[in-house]
Amino acid sequence: MKIILAAKSVYPFHPFGGVQKYVYYYAKHLAKAGVDVEIVAPLDKGRPRTEYFEGIKYTLIYPSISSYLELPIGWLGVHWFGRQLAHYLKGKQFNVLHSFDMAGLYYLNVPNRKPVIAHIFSDNYLCNPISLMSYLSLFGFKPNDIKKAKIALSPFADLKTIAQYPAQYFFKTRPMYRYLAGCEQVFLEAECFREEAVHLFDLDPAKVHIAPVGVDLKYVRQRMEAAVLTKTQLGFSEQDLVLLTVNRLAADKGIDKIILALKIIQQCIPYAKLVIVGQGYQESELLSLITANNLTDHIRIVKNVREEDLYGYYRIADLYVCAFSYPGSSISTLEAMAAGLPVITTAQPWLVAGGGNGTLISDNHPSTIAQSVIALAKGDLKIKGAISSNIVKDYDWPIIVRRILGLTKLGAWL
Repeated sequence: MKIILAAKSVYPFHPFGGVQKYVYYYAKHLAKAGVDVEIVAPLDKGRPRTEYFEGIKYTLIYPSISSYLELPIGWLGVHWFGRQLAHYLKGKQFNVLHSFDMAGLYYLNVPNRKPVIAHIFSDNYLCNPISLMSYLSLFGFKPNDIKKAKIALSPFADLKTIAQYPAQYFFKTRPMYRYLAGCEQVFLEAECFREEAVHLFDLDPAKVHIAPVGVDLKYVRQRMEAAVLTKTQLGFSEQDLVLLTVNRLAADKGIDKIILALKIIQQCIPYAKLVIVGQGYQESELLSLITANNLTDHIRIVKNVREEDLYGYYRIADLYVCAFSYPGSSISTLEAMAAGLPVITTAQPWLVAGGGNGTLISDNHPSTIAQSVIALAKGDLKIKGAISSNIVKDYDWPIIVRRILGLTKLGAWL
């Protein structure tokens, strides 16, 4: 029984975020469930090769696209990788291709192909709103605006809309439609995205399944117990209220909004601090924003944090903030919940149902974030964090893998 996982970038070989870690943890727990797994991804900066990381086989093939995936031109890189993947898989012995984003698009044309699972996240099927007036953004001349907003572009759009967003339509939306129409199964990260995805791409609802983002609770517990980082090591007081966000420094993550929110929060809670764990193209912009608002002593940006060291930052935090510009899954929010933190989020309504463990906010405006932090800080954050710990038990990776193997046709294909 063998599954090929194909993705445009993967942990630990590329600059990583949630999707990259999803593929790694999914592969790890498939293997623990007795499935033979191989991850196929584009090159890093090395040459085509096979590597093993924690017992998982990684095959890295041409091209190398990680350096420009954040730019809109990254769509073209995904097409390039998809063609190379189809060539690599011809005649290869396996049972199922589980393809993230559009990596499996060209494999659909291979004669006598194996079944394909198309796994898309909300960020995958929505599109950067690049108009004809800002076409230079395709090549990254305006990187700070990349992914600040998204549009729900249908493959059945009218001519006026197509003319406004031709790059998205021809390089992403139409190919995504062919990909989703031709595959055997479509996986989404949460039930709340089903209606939109089915409507936009005219999907057969019977082949759409929910494969939630997960967290490895056993690993989190181990790393939390081993963590030794303290607030004072970051230059803060142990009495400070530490807010935390763990994300790529990209416009859609709303880090700039959290920074501006801290300025407001400190009017009521002067001992509030912020820790940002991540790196990305927005770093220089965020550093300038911090300096301009005289927040240098109150904010720490930490880069290049190893996975095993990440939980030290969850351990010292009091409250986790996710301020995405649009709804979407977040492994870091789950990690924060597993670490016993209350959460404020714009993006994952399924994780704060009822509000017992935090607050779902309607937008990522700084004042909205600030009001929520101030309100939560008046209550018992430990109690809300305990509720987070209880909710997140349903998102443990072994549970998710069993659900995927049992509730879809994946088990039959194997």
